[in-house]
Amino acid sequence: MAKSKLSEFKEDYYFFTGKLSDINRQIAFAGIALIWVFKKGENTEFQIDNELILPAIFIVGALAFDMFQYIYQSVVWSIFYTRKNRKNKSEDKKIKSPEYLNYPSWVFFFIKVILVLIAYWKIFDYLLDKFLK
Repeated sequence: MAKSKLSEFKEDYYFFTGKLSDINRQIAFAGIALIWVFKKGENTEFQIDNELILPAIFIVGALAFDMFQYIYQSVVWSIFYTRKNRKNKSEDKKIKSPEYLNYPSWVFFFIKVILVLIAYWKIFDYLLDKFLK
C-alpha cells in the first residue's frame, strides 16, 4: 500500500463532508418536489400507481445508502486524520491508511447502485406495460 501525506487525508475528509452536504441539499429539494408532484387537488392525500410504490421505495433506499456512505466516510476519515495529526504533529509526513476502512463504504456504494438499477428496471417495465398495451 502506498503512503500518503496526512494532509491528503484531511483533503479526503473535507471532500466527503462537502459531498454529504451536497447530497443532503439535493434530497431536501427532491422531497419538496415529490410532495408537490403527488399532491392531488386541495387535500393532502397522495396518489401514486401501486406498481410504482416498490420502485419509489428502492429509490428512497438508494438515497439513504448514498447518505450512509458519505456519513461513514466523513466520520472515519475525520477520526483517522485527527488521531494521526495528534500523533505526528505534521501534515507532510507520509503514512499508511488501512484498506479495511473503505470496505463499509464499498458495501454502501454497491447497495445504492443495485437499488437504483432495480428501481429503474421496474419503472421501465411499468412504462412498457402502459405504452405497449
